[in-house]
Amino acid sequence: MGDHNIKSLGEAIKAFIDAMKWNDNINQASLITDWEKIVGRDIAMRTTDIRFKDGTLTIALNSAALRQELHMRRQALISHINEFYKTELVKEIRLK
Repeated sequence: MGDHNIKSLGEAIKAFIDAMKWNDNINQASLITDWEKIVGRDIAMRTTDIRFKDGTLTIALNSAALRQELHMRRQALISHINEFYKTELVKEIRLK
């Protein structure tokens, strides 16, 4: 008998999440709960909304100066977030 059809619980959960197309919902929830750890307290305090869909992270800020700074550092922020999650989660960032 072969055991090639046996999956770990983690693999089974991931397959279920993929099949249900819940990845964006889970990733958005993770980004919201981890946001302060990712960007630090100062940026987190000025963030008013975070949305994630299809690889695009939309961030609303209450500071025009911070919005401009993050706009210039978008690529570095994408890299930082993806390193935090150890996967290519975010492909694009939009700032509001």
